[in-house]
Amino acid sequence: MALAVASLTVHGAYATQEAFNRVQQNMLMESVPFFQPVTARSFFRKMGYELSSSPNLKLGSRLHYPKQPLSLTMSAQAYNIVWLTSESWRADMLNPQVMPATSTFASKAQRFNHHFSGGNGTRMGVFSMFTGLPGNYWFPFKEDQRSAALLDVLQQQHYQMRLFTSADFSYPEFDRALFSKVPASQLKANGYSGLAGWQNDRQNVTDMLEFIDQRDPQRPFFSFMFFESPHARYYFPPESAIRKPYRDDINYATLSRKELRADMGLIKNRYVNAVHHLDSQFARVFEHLEQKGLLETTIVVVVGDHGEEFMEHGFWGHNSTFVDEQIRTPLLVYLPGKKGQTHEHMTSHMDIVPTLMPLLGVNNPVADYALGQNLLKADRQYTYVSDWNRIAYVDANAKMVMNVTGTTGNYATGSDDHALSMQQQRALTQRSRPIIMQTMQDLNRFLDK
Repeated sequence: MALAVASLTVHGAYATQEAFNRVQQNMLMESVPFFQPVTARSFFRKMGYELSSSPNLKLGSRLHYPKQPLSLTMSAQAYNIVWLTSESWRADMLNPQVMPATSTFASKAQRFNHHFSGGNGTRMGVFSMFTGLPGNYWFPFKEDQRSAALLDVLQQQHYQMRLFTSADFSYPEFDRALFSKVPASQLKANGYSGLAGWQNDRQNVTDMLEFIDQRDPQRPFFSFMFFESPHARYYFPPESAIRKPYRDDINYATLSRKELRADMGLIKNRYVNAVHHLDSQFARVFEHLEQKGLLETTIVVVVGDHGEEFMEHGFWGHNSTFVDEQIRTPLLVYLPGKKGQTHEHMTSHMDIVPTLMPLLGVNNPVADYALGQNLLKADRQYTYVSDWNRIAYVDANAKMVMNVTGTTGNYATGSDDHALSMQQQRALTQRSRPIIMQTMQDLNRFLDK
């Protein structure tokens, strides 16, 4: 009886705090994976209270990142970095038919075929690749307007920097979390140009190549670009149409689920054509770097922010579940002087920064600033993938989805995204305790105790 009363009290308090978005008061409970949250939003609305729909995370100084000040060794010959990230670029699109230029470049690079994003949406995907951390850290980063350590290092090394996006740097709020210390003059966004994503991509590539040509050749440079071509509704110029027929109009507001299922093949053809256009813009960058002799001194990162589902598991797009189609992306890392190689081991967005930092002269152990591993030395047994309020633990046998902000339930599937068999459920139950303990450690490593 006492246990029941205690449970009712705890969950009642949680429901009240959650309803009024006082998520920070619930963080102790939410830090325990598989805590079953409850909500009382409907009750309080009926009582006449006005409730906000977004979490109110006031974490103050809880962020402790990096764990130790970074120690740098200045290099006489610093690497340039060109970082190309595409919206909604799923893993199976990197093939010679859809992306001939990128496939050719992949043969010269380190290609990682079993790669996971850090999120099923842009916010957590880009955050994880620039910080080497899971998505639950997004909230204290944004609250503290904390820059990614990688960007701090580049600035300390006096890199010339120019960042481009065909979307916007304020939505998601990367200008307040990752790039908060980058001067506005070095951030160029085309998201409100009124043009289609592929048109913005073309203009941004032109501007990026101009920046590279006009830079001071005596100093290293860093250039990042976020491409929009494959973003729904998948716009592309006529010459990029390699898959026909395709649905010529997609209206989210009017398409019924029945129409979606009937037309999904035509919609996916649009997506393939848009990715083919993305390839043509990647090609412009690859060719320019080669023609200018810059591949001898330039690291090139090519990656998707997350994947895109076409109802393989009942959903269209991304930001909804943690199936492979939504969380697997290509990853290429070109390293000057290193022979191209294909890698089949599990890798994560969180591994990109730990690979780059030593090349930039950072002497600290990776554990001081990331949860990732060096891509070339990785022995990754599991990874984390996030959305706005959930963290998915992913390993070779299962995916376990856990609460972070307490607004959704928990569930588990096999690694193939299908329901667990009874045997798999028993095996997962037996090993769940060490998984939960490790997850708790990882999700709190860079927070003050």
